[in-house]
Amino acid sequence: MDYRNDSRRWTFIMFNLPNYYSRDDVLRNDILCRFIENEEVSEKDQIWIQDEFNSNIETIKQECIRLENKFLLEALDNYYNN
Repeated sequence: MDYRNDSRRWTFIMFNLPNYYSRDDVLRNDILCRFIENEEVSEKDQIWIQDEFNSNIETIKQECIRLENKFLLEALDNYYNN
């Protein structure tokens, strides 16, 4: 399952989440999703994932879902307040 596959949801998040392109939590989510999908992840990030998540895919998936929910709520709030 590609956690970034719902393009409408992610397009909404990209356009409505404040500072989307400079946020550490967005970068964190991207790295974790790439790891889940067996895409390229730097050695430094692999070490971080091992240290923080013990490379446990289920734990990493839960973190991606938590972050995505956070982004969506913040994007919705920003959308309705602007």
